[in-house]
Amino acid sequence: MRKKLGQHFLIDQTVVAHILSSAQITSTDHILEIGPGKGVLTHPLAEQARQLTAIEYDPLLAEALQKRFVDDEHVHILCGDARYFDYTDLFQEEGSPRQRVKIVANLPYYAATPIMLALFPHRKRFGKGIFMFQKEVAERLTASPGSKAYGSLSVITQFYSEPQYGFSVPPQAFRPQPKVDSAVITIHLYETPPLQVDDHDFFTRLVKYAFATRRKTLKNALTKSRPAFCTPAQFHHACDILGIDGRIRGEELSVEDFTNLCNTFIRQRLT
Repeated sequence: MRKKLGQHFLIDQTVVAHILSSAQITSTDHILEIGPGKGVLTHPLAEQARQLTAIEYDPLLAEALQKRFVDDEHVHILCGDARYFDYTDLFQEEGSPRQRVKIVANLPYYAATPIMLALFPHRKRFGKGIFMFQKEVAERLTASPGSKAYGSLSVITQFYSEPQYGFSVPPQAFRPQPKVDSAVITIHLYETPPLQVDDHDFFTRLVKYAFATRRKTLKNALTKSRPAFCTPAQFHHACDILGIDGRIRGEELSVEDFTNLCNTFIRQRLT
């Protein structure tokens, strides 16, 4: 274990069984495992899947897994940083129809959110994902509008996917033990999000501005930041079009509200 990499290795076989059950692997599935570590999930995944690609950041662990699966042609162990990985050409098979890949990920806490966000631009490539997060992060991902945990991460995740809280995992399930609880969630990535925005980068920027300072009204968050997201006149015009009370706070808006607000701002900008 290398502490600087935030490594906590899963050792609880009951948790392993629950993760595998949640993933519902079949013999036709292509699986991407992120953060295989010592391979506690890699071995059963390799037994069940048609193809398995695992991305491990630690070169020592990656090398050990490569040696372990050297005779398994359907298993590929790659050493790399999943936050910046090029997922475009994974699981290309000659003469086979392209299918959406399932993800199983037991992620280090410091990199978990950036890794998940890095997968969203490739959502047409991926379908269902089983992710292990710090419990607090898992609660944020699945939070509802108006709740204490609801924030920019909730909105962005729920725009691109349908996250469902699975089960909690105590520190005792790992070695060494982390100081916080973990949780497993299932994320169904939308191939095409049911809500549409005209500019995805603009949408992300809007959401981050809205939650930059909690307890601020949406108006103050968007118009009094430095630099401001929009002018007061633009803000009031958008609220009038959508029938939104300008005194509302960002955490009271649904994902659909943010989508409508984003598109309204864009159309103002283009006219």
